[in-house]
Amino acid sequence: MMTRKLAAPTTLILLLAGCGYKAKFDLPPHIRTFCVNTFRNKTLERNLDFEFTEALIHEVLARTNLRVAKPGEADIEINGEIEAFDRHVLRRKRFDEKFEMRNLLSVNVEVRDTRKNVLLFEGKRIVERVEFSLNLGETPREARDEVVRELARRVVALAFEPWPYKQPETKASGG
Repeated sequence: MMTRKLAAPTTLILLLAGCGYKAKFDLPPHIRTFCVNTFRNKTLERNLDFEFTEALIHEVLARTNLRVAKPGEADIEINGEIEAFDRHVLRRKRFDEKFEMRNLLSVNVEVRDTRKNVLLFEGKRIVERVEFSLNLGETPREARDEVVRELARRVVALAFEPWPYKQPETKASGG
């Protein structure tokens, strides 16, 4: 009976491994800690900077083996700014009531190896969209929370997926 109980989890692990699913990113051995400095908020949305920073920390912890460290003590630092937050009406019902809407959130991000003083990743205008329907009981606040979480996932995937990071080769100057 013991083998039956073990067979299902083992099969699931093999299936996930075969599909290229990656639970954790492979990072260089000298990178063990990170910090996310509070993102600058260039929008009028209140507390969006703190919410996105918190979501990004949560996602890095979930997708890597890194530990949180204080600024100045971390192996890598993540900095950035929230460039834009827009809410658009997609469809209206009769009497000009809002029906379906879309939130757009964009950020600029920089990930720096503080030990080697190397820029590891720079993302300009990384955008995430979330559509929601007021008719289905979804609220603008829930949609905002969702777009923040989804954008944090996208940023971590973009910043950490190309690992192991290869240092750009320096070209010899010809003479």
